[in-house]
Amino acid sequence: MIKTVRYAQSFVKSKRTAVSCFLHTMTYDDRPDAAIRLQKAREARGFKTAVDATKFFGWSYDTYIQHENGTRGLVRAAAKYAKAFRVSEGWLLTGDGSMADGPRMAPIVGKAGAGPEGTVQFYTGDGNFGEIEAPVDSALTVEALEVQGDSMYGIANDGWLLFYEEKEPPAEHHIGELCVCWLADERVLVKFPQPGSRKGLFNLESANAPTMRDVEINAFAIVTDIKTRRAGRRYVQRNPETYVHEVQAQQTGLSE
Repeated sequence: MIKTVRYAQSFVKSKRTAVSCFLHTMTYDDRPDAAIRLQKAREARGFKTAVDATKFFGWSYDTYIQHENGTRGLVRAAAKYAKAFRVSEGWLLTGDGSMADGPRMAPIVGKAGAGPEGTVQFYTGDGNFGEIEAPVDSALTVEALEVQGDSMYGIANDGWLLFYEEKEPPAEHHIGELCVCWLADERVLVKFPQPGSRKGLFNLESANAPTMRDVEINAFAIVTDIKTRRAGRRYVQRNPETYVHEVQAQQTGLSE
């Protein structure tokens, strides 16, 4: 539990005189070290609150918050938390070693161009299609989409990997950038957004398809890196049990 002490007053005695010393507000944390590291791992993964994390992963909030508050030991749940927050299980439990467990990996959460009209198909459930070594200097929230087919030919070919980090409401800095686009009708596409005919609507451009005009968008995520299929083969780790859903936007891995 984090405790706060305000305006504590003490008197320092010396041979010469007594000096009144007023201390500023002090905060200290008496939780077990593992609980403190669990909070650090959650925040580093991009979840500002425990509520955000438990909603995303489908965990019991009451159980998780007891682990983070230190009122319940987390030994049995450490492997699950380490995998979800992408940290070393050993570090989470003991503090030994580095926070990251080997090369930092990004989950491959979907296949771009795999669905009708080139939509993104996301992994269904608490998992992914596999993992790929994360780009250097990428955020801890980075995720990848694997291009399937030729709907993006000339930008990203079949088997290439697209990386994105932050899913956010539409803003000016998304205009003209290659983005993962979450449409209001629940489709997810990879396009170049441009301003539409009025505020709140966007034209979505691509290299090999007609421009989609005046589309309502819920969120964008700028594509921050692209890796070719040949380069990706050296690092990708496949998950053989892959199940997909056409427009399951909640399984993208980024907190909103």
